[in-house]
Amino acid sequence: MRVLLQLDVKGHRLWGTYHPPAPGTRRSVGVLFLNPGHVPRTGHGGLSTRAAEQLSAKGFPCFRVDLPGLGDSDGVLPETTSELYQHVCNGGFVDVANAVRAELQRRYALDGMLLGGLCGAATTSLYLADREPQGVLGLFMFEPEFYLSEQEAVGVAGEGVRDEAEAEHSRLSLKRVTSKLFSYWGWMRMLTRENEYARLFRYVPFPRQRLLDLLMDWDSLPAVANVPLVRAWQRVVERGLPVLVITAEGKLRDVFFDRIHRSALAGLRHSNLTRTRLRGTNHIFTTGGAIDTCVAHLAQWATAHFPGGASSHLPVMPGAMRQGAERVAS
Repeated sequence: MRVLLQLDVKGHRLWGTYHPPAPGTRRSVGVLFLNPGHVPRTGHGGLSTRAAEQLSAKGFPCFRVDLPGLGDSDGVLPETTSELYQHVCNGGFVDVANAVRAELQRRYALDGMLLGGLCGAATTSLYLADREPQGVLGLFMFEPEFYLSEQEAVGVAGEGVRDEAEAEHSRLSLKRVTSKLFSYWGWMRMLTRENEYARLFRYVPFPRQRLLDLLMDWDSLPAVANVPLVRAWQRVVERGLPVLVITAEGKLRDVFFDRIHRSALAGLRHSNLTRTRLRGTNHIFTTGGAIDTCVAHLAQWATAHFPGGASSHLPVMPGAMRQGAERVAS
């Protein structure tokens, strides 16, 4: 069963979907899924919808809400994808997301929310979890991005002009290729096999991991790190908030999360952090059956940390669970 939601918050009329819990199973903690980047509330490949269906069957009231300008909700967005990315990185959706959380908690008499989603949803949710420790009781982050921007292919003159002569087109194509081959982000995407030039590595005589180690200083934050987001991450983890992180093994966000994990959490307790790496998939989990695996891990994590009953709003303490669990899932 699904119910259409209308929320009027912060001067915006937002639309969403409510997945009521199965009869007789209702828990006092809700689950809120935010937009993954510019994608509507269904999520890539229906990830958010499928997760909400499974969690509601286990007693969690689940909500998928389109933030301003996304999906069915009206609103003004930045003109370009890169500008939207910066807007999310800077916490541009945090205030309205917090208003959505508060209204849903009030309307459905919930003790708090589990909050998260993929990519940009993870960024907004982390900022909000840091700001609202009483309202956000758990955080799930799929393919979180802790860096500010990608400079590859930015500023390539004339790349947007499609009706130039073929010679000019060839020149620009070559410039695009070389901009990737001789840039930090170009190398990072090739090393993590996330662009069309990754096949060139069959001709490179160095192991992929060796090249990654040359580019990555594992003991310090990268220059492109989103420092405010990293600081929020440190506070949330040190506070002991139950957190689930799922990444695509060996891909760009997975590699960067490793670096953030090693440098930002050095010496910090993180016993309530659970991390899973999915093999053989992409950034949006649409290959290798990763959506089903991701949903299963989310449901397992949520029910383990927030069991049903009168005390369901209290997360299971770290000692009763696991110490910094980490796994690789096929």
